[in-house]
Order: sequence, then structure tokens, then C-alpha cells
Amino acid sequence: MTVYTKQWNKEKKKVANAQTALNKANKTNSAILSKKKSYKAIVDADQKKIDEMKKGVNYYQKKGKWVKRKKSKPLTKKQSAEIDKLQKDATKNNTKLNNAAFKKKVNNAENAVKNAKKVSTKAKTARDSYEKLRHQTALKRIATERKLNYEQYLAPHASIHATNSMTGLEVFLFASTEAESNESEATTYPIDRDDPVVDHVRRTGKTITVTGWLFDQSKTDRIWAGKVNDVSGAGLTKKTVQQQFANLRKWQFDGTELVYKSDWVKKSGFNHIYYKHLYMTSLEKTLDAPYKGGVQISITFQFAYKARVATKKKKKNGGKKGPGNKKGGSKKVKKITVKYGMTYWGLAKKWKTTVTQLRKWNGSEKKTMYPDKKTGKYPKKLRVR
Repeated sequence: MTVYTKQWNKEKKKVANAQTALNKANKTNSAILSKKKSYKAIVDADQKKIDEMKKGVNYYQKKGKWVKRKKSKPLTKKQSAEIDKLQKDATKNNTKLNNAAFKKKVNNAENAVKNAKKVSTKAKTARDSYEKLRHQTALKRIATERKLNYEQYLAPHASIHATNSMTGLEVFLFASTEAESNESEATTYPIDRDDPVVDHVRRTGKTITVTGWLFDQSKTDRIWAGKVNDVSGAGLTKKTVQQQFANLRKWQFDGTELVYKSDWVKKSGFNHIYYKHLYMTSLEKTLDAPYKGGVQISITFQFAYKARVATKKKKKNGGKKGPGNKKGGSKKVKKITVKYGMTYWGLAKKWKTTVTQLRKWNGSEKKTMYPDKKTGKYPKKLRVR
């Protein structure tokens, strides 16, 4: 569906090459840092053993505490030999650690990572800027195509295109019927002597159903011919109904967010439906009475906003773990009492978490957000943090 131009491929290649270079620099830097840590760990371990052995000369342990000797205890030949061996090993690794060539290698590796990050960021910024420009141009192209289509065909018509279109690809449908269906879920509870009562109504979905016709576009009647390296690509929009139907089917299978707009300008006697944030859930074509160059189709759209996943950066623990430590302790678990009108969506927004996380902590909202039908009491408290 996306038509990549030479410039776009060039920008994408720059990003890929920059990311490869960054991964390579990170790998090299990690290996050098690992070696540096290894040298430091050996030196520290050897020195710790030496200090413990020397400490035994002047101190001894009594009931888990170090007590100073009245008279120093001399080292044995075995202990002296062990200390000499540890000292040599520590000196050897300390020399490697402080070697000028090794230090230079460490600095070069760190600088290589910094430079690679700069190049990667620059490449991504350039690519994003180019894609933004393409998207703006694509939207202008879509508006122009819609205008030309309205001037050429006076039948009731509609257009469909990707919300984040980069190509200006648009499929025109001569709509015969358009229907909107809204659904809500009402939670009711029976009472002794009257009709049930309701305490919560929740919107569950909106669907748009459209039926209409796709028609071939000849070379002379094509809405927009396009150019080889143009935003709309070569030969867009597609000229046959089979190609147009294939575009719709790909949008459906890819889960592409779509915009549906009928009658690009309001006119007396014409309906005007304009929806964004649509996802195609059903696509049918009817061939019971086919015409040459035309096919009847039916589409069902689901209206929905794309979910935003809340992510948080992990904070480094600055002290010992524990709920009483303000500096480095982890956050305490927070629970609240369920009240009338609360929803997982509202709680997620208030406590800066996600609906998925609330379900993971507490279970389905069907069991946690509604009172018991017999007692009228709400379930146990909910964890929100």
C-alpha cells in the first residue's frame, strides 16, 4: 500500500545503517566495560582477602565481634606466601586496569557510542521530518482527489483513506446506504416489587455499516494519475474494481485506521457522514447481478480510539530496600474502596496506570466494579498502585 520514493528509501537506509553502527558500538563498549569490571573485581577481591588475613594478626573474633589482641599474632609461612601471591595478582590486574592503552580504548569506546547515538538521532529526525512532509502532501492530494471526484460524478459517493496516509491512496465508493449503530451496556438489579433498577450504563461500541458500488476508472477518467516518484505513486488510484477491492481488503487485514467521508461538501438533499478512527471489521462483495466494471460491496467499520500504553522509566534505587526507606524503597501498594460510578478507565487515568494493569491486579471489572446482587455491597478493595 505504501509507495516508497527514492528519497524515502534513502532516509530509511540511513536510519538502519545508523542503528547498526550504534548496536556495534554498544557491543564493543559492553565488552570493554566488562573487562574493566573484571579487572576491578579481581583487585578488590584480592585486597579484601589480604586485609582479612592481616586483620587476624591483631584481632580475633568473639561472639561475632572483632576483639583486639593484647599481643599481635605472627603470620604463618603459608599465610605469608598466600598474601604475596594475592598481592602479585592484585598488582598485575591493577596494572592492566590503569594501563594508558587500555584507558584510551575505554574512552574511544564510550565516545564511539555517543557519536553513534548522535548520528542515529539525526537520521531518525530527518526520516520523521520527511514522513511528516509526505503525510501533509498526501492529505492535500486526498482533498484534491475528493474534489475532482465530486465534480466528475454526481451520484451519492464516499471516500475512504488511511488516517496516517503517506501515499494519498483513496478508494471511492458510490454509497447507497449508510447506517450507524450505537451500543451500551446497562447493569440492572432486580428489586422486590417493581421493575429492575440500573446504576451504571457503559458505552460498549459504535459501528458504521455502508453499502455501495465500486466502478472501474479508465485511463482518461482516472481521478489522479500520479507520477513515478510522486506522493500518490505511479497509477494511483487503482483503475479496476478488483484493484480497489484489494486495497480495501489489505486495509482490513492490516488493521489500518481509516477515515470515511461521504459527500465531501454539504449539499441540500445529500447526507454528510464524516468519521475518523475507524477499523474495518467486515468486507463483502456481491456478484449476484454483476455489471462490467462495477461491483456491489458492503463494509462494516468499528469506531475506536487507539489505546495508549503508559510506560514509566525505572528509577535507580538510591538506598536499601524497604517500605520505611524514603530514599530507595519501592512504592507502597495503594488500595481504594469501590464506589458508585467508578470505572477502570477513570481509575487508570487518575492513578496513572493502565486498564490492563488494573485487570492484572484485581481481575475483570465485571466482578470488581459492581455490587453483589443479593447484599448490595461492593467487592473487596481494588489495588490501583
